[in-house]
Amino acid sequence: MKTIKLAIVCAAVLTAPAAPRAAGAGPAEPAAVSTGTPAVSAAVSPPDRAAPPVALAHGYRATSLPLGGDQLLYVRKGDRVDVLVTFDAVMQSEDKTERKEKITSTILQNIIVLNVSRPAKVDDLGAVELLLNPVEAQYAALALGQGNIHISVRAFGDTELHPMEMASFRKLIK
Repeated sequence: MKTIKLAIVCAAVLTAPAAPRAAGAGPAEPAAVSTGTPAVSAAVSPPDRAAPPVALAHGYRATSLPLGGDQLLYVRKGDRVDVLVTFDAVMQSEDKTERKEKITSTILQNIIVLNVSRPAKVDDLGAVELLLNPVEAQYAALALGQGNIHISVRAFGDTELHPMEMASFRKLIK
């Protein structure tokens, strides 16, 4: 039951409108209500060009998440990522008994990467700095305490939000 509540709250966070802007840009542009994610006035460059300068926007927070070096291999400043958390959830089965189950949930979508700190060795720990609104920053911190964090890099131009079902092996093998 708590897992379903978490999913509902995460969905509400993902649909909240916001409008940060790039450093040195003119007046803030209106937020894109349909995406509910930070809008940066300079478009993110295609992979073959340097990423635009991305700065901390008014009302947003720079939040650093520790990640394994293998997850940071292809992440660059200016990329957009999704943040996933894998955790143990107490699920109620059809016969009303409770059981522990590993669940992965996409808790944040279309998040701008401010900076990447890659470790010297791929096996070591690095970090990614993300541009988050205060509520998203709280969920990122909560996710760190609850389970394992993973990020997924989005393709250039992919800024759509998608309803995401939580993943579990139980659903996979049904």
